[in-house]
Amino acid sequence: MARTMKRAVTSEELSAPVTPYQDALREVLSAFRPLPPVVTPLRDALGLVCAETVTADHDVPPFPSSAMDGYAIHAADTAGATAEKPAVLTLAGDIPAGTSSEEIVQRGTATKIMTGAPLPPGADAIVPWEDTQPRDGEIAVLVAVPERKHVRPQGEDVPAGTPVIPQGAMLGPVHLGVLASLGRAGVKAHPRPRVAVLSTGDELVEAGKPLGPGQIHESNAVLIAALLDRAGAAPGDVAMIGDDPDAIAAWLKKSATSHDLIVTTGGASVGEHDWMREVLTRDGELKMWRVAIKPGKPIAFGSIGGTPVFGLPGNPGSAFVGMHVFVGAAVRVLSGRDTDPAHTTMKLATGVKGSPSRTLFCRVRIEGDTAVPLPAQSSVVLSNLLPTEAFAVVPPGGLPAGAPVRVEPL
Repeated sequence: MARTMKRAVTSEELSAPVTPYQDALREVLSAFRPLPPVVTPLRDALGLVCAETVTADHDVPPFPSSAMDGYAIHAADTAGATAEKPAVLTLAGDIPAGTSSEEIVQRGTATKIMTGAPLPPGADAIVPWEDTQPRDGEIAVLVAVPERKHVRPQGEDVPAGTPVIPQGAMLGPVHLGVLASLGRAGVKAHPRPRVAVLSTGDELVEAGKPLGPGQIHESNAVLIAALLDRAGAAPGDVAMIGDDPDAIAAWLKKSATSHDLIVTTGGASVGEHDWMREVLTRDGELKMWRVAIKPGKPIAFGSIGGTPVFGLPGNPGSAFVGMHVFVGAAVRVLSGRDTDPAHTTMKLATGVKGSPSRTLFCRVRIEGDTAVPLPAQSSVVLSNLLPTEAFAVVPPGGLPAGAPVRVEPL
């Protein structure tokens, strides 16, 4: 059983140097590049970063069309028309949307037309139904209609040759609608990175199953998978493994073949059952371990089979910070997005003592332009993150009340 396996804890690892926060972030960012773009169907492209400049190759709409349900007419035929003295025109055709007519609209006639249908030759205006009265084979036009009234010109929406979506734009619903209007079924975009999640620990039991002595329900994998989904990553493999280095290594190697990134929790510290660093060192590469942040110091970063691996602490609060700070940055780079998270500057409502040597990610709620530190900051408890709206990034040594502070919303 995994519980019988122990590793030797050395004095060297207990005194291992701690990487400053900004240095660690630079180390992580330098290890990633945007994923190669692929042509993605529009239905799957929401939230992706466009990897091409999209230019209209034809006019939208591609022909002059009616903006109203009504009649295509010669505007001059309605000069001086009023409700008391209407202009009477002969009905001479019908053009539903999705059809067209090559029949020329003659003077003194009107052709029934639906919204979006092409303007027939000869006509130069549209009179809406509500400004007419039907008669037997005729219509009475109750208003004078100027030329081009209710006519959508060709290319009114997008003229041919117009750049409509720049490279680097994050594709939203309107972008996708515009692409569809251009006849595009897909768009070249950076794909969502596929991320595998592994939660380690002999004490863990899957939610829904009864607990044995000394056991707890696993929550980190659920938390991390949800955070990855919100960050724009694609669903990947999710697993739970005990403190067995060979089983962990086998799972990492297999997942590395089909994922862009792997995130693990547990086993990253200096306990006798903490195997993540040893597995990365033995079977891959360990690039960084221990970062001067609070919470979340025992974060490991490396690779296995060429695939980057983040080894986050098992405490859920620490894992959450690691996800927000480092994994979030990696996902943004892989996705082709801006590497800097959303942030603003606010005033601290109260002083924060902080840590003498580590950058503190202080849980706060927002009141106007003020960040209010929450009383519960323990990294062991997950539920105290529920009222958290943002992290205030407090430098080593802390900050007094009223001091400006960088605030990163969650």
